[in-house]
Amino acid sequence: LWYRRVRMGVPLRHVTGAATGVTAIAVATAWSPRAHTAPMTSSRGLADATGRVPEWGSEHAHAMRADWACVGANKASEDRLVVAEGGGGIVCAVFDGHYGPRAAEFCKQHAESYFAKAFKAARGTTVYLEKIFDLLEGGWSEYARVLVRRGDWSASLEGACSLIAHVTPGRLLVGNLGDCRAVLIQEDDDGNLRAVQLTAEHNASRLPERTRILHEHPGEPEAVQYVAKSGSWYVQGTLQVTRAIGDLFLKDHWFSNSLPDHVKPYVGGKLKTPPYVSVTPQMVDISLTKYDKALVMASDGLWDELSNDECLAVIEGLIRTKGHGHGSSSNLEPLPADPDGKATWRARPELLAQLEEENNNAAAKLLWVALSSNPVSSKYGVEYVLGMEPGSARRQIHDDTSILVIWLQPPGT
Repeated sequence: LWYRRVRMGVPLRHVTGAATGVTAIAVATAWSPRAHTAPMTSSRGLADATGRVPEWGSEHAHAMRADWACVGANKASEDRLVVAEGGGGIVCAVFDGHYGPRAAEFCKQHAESYFAKAFKAARGTTVYLEKIFDLLEGGWSEYARVLVRRGDWSASLEGACSLIAHVTPGRLLVGNLGDCRAVLIQEDDDGNLRAVQLTAEHNASRLPERTRILHEHPGEPEAVQYVAKSGSWYVQGTLQVTRAIGDLFLKDHWFSNSLPDHVKPYVGGKLKTPPYVSVTPQMVDISLTKYDKALVMASDGLWDELSNDECLAVIEGLIRTKGHGHGSSSNLEPLPADPDGKATWRARPELLAQLEEENNNAAAKLLWVALSSNPVSSKYGVEYVLGMEPGSARRQIHDDTSILVIWLQPPGT
């Protein structure tokens, strides 16, 4: 097993599947998209989404609707989405894992309980969102420590970029770690729409982040290194993101020391003054008005393909026609459980066309355009790309992509 340099540094070409506890076996699959609609009370569609095939649906709470869509490119998608009620509003999160999916999956599984705990501890203040990040980091650290003590040292490497938004009537609070992005769609007095980026990418290629790290670690120029082979900057020469949940091998001597000697040179070497990756989120607090129409939250798989303005262009029609009051209504036909006891599904043949022609789910529209935008899809078609087995070859074409679109105004306004 080796890790491609996407957010990472030098590939671990000498690390075997046995050493990491990961078995690299190709599993054949037939491509078929999945679509869901579910009320907020059940969230069965989003809760079950794996990204193995394209999936999309809608969730509702507090007179707001969240459209979602996702598809993976890695053998196991490292993206996760969460939509939940809390704090008198709706809480939405995008978790984009790296070095594996477990940190993002942990965040997804514990998000709602942490939301409730944070709201209870810091009711009526903006501190609760920062508390959520603290709980996610602390919870994953405890869990990863257990895994490492059991001999699974790869847990020291795993991390997740985390973007969380809390929307209540008249207010939007956003917290961000890493390179997911939140974009607010606004209307001006003349009726023109604009896309306003709320978050900055926490990436070593950005000068402000490099400056911050070097300031926090004086006398350590190696804390942020330029890698000529990839033409990018990396924390300790190995990780592109500068803020995230996890990545404990760059935060704590104990986790760094747990790595085998043959791995350490490829993931930053010996640490001097950790932590080098921050868990302090960027916070954005906005008073919402009737001019604020929608919030787009997505992993970098979307933003690799579309700019903020291109994103706006895709969903502008839904805003103009007030068409966001209806959700996708595709059905899935359950099949008998496979030999492993896992539920399997068969999608209707026309679902591919529906994904392409989807006009009621903004996230699905964005997903289709993003999938259509890479050079391979442009030449051979989206169906060709989606027919490829998730894994290293497909990951060279597109990234795991997860999208949320939260409608901030009721339909017709």
